[in-house]
Amino acid sequence: MTTARAFRISLGVLLAVHTIVSLVSYRVFTVRSQMPGDGTPVEITTPEQRVAGQTSFRVITGRKFTPVPVLFYICGGFAGLGAAALLWFTLGCGLGDVC
Repeated sequence: MTTARAFRISLGVLLAVHTIVSLVSYRVFTVRSQMPGDGTPVEITTPEQRVAGQTSFRVITGRKFTPVPVLFYICGGFAGLGAAALLWFTLGCGLGDVC
């Protein structure tokens, strides 16, 4: 097995594992909460919409909160894998590896 092939396989495995762990951590650590209130619509029509004969309403029933370290883990992991792939592509392909 060539070095380039081993790197591509390991990068693919790491990408798959990081994706699965990121999805699970996002689902586990994201907190969903109900908003207080009775769920009645609130009018949010802008003056421009009112002139055009349109109306806008919003009903807020809940919200989500994802901790910042989870977001940093997800983004940092994908950034690191992308940087590794970019580094291999720019340096490894120039050293005679089969890309």
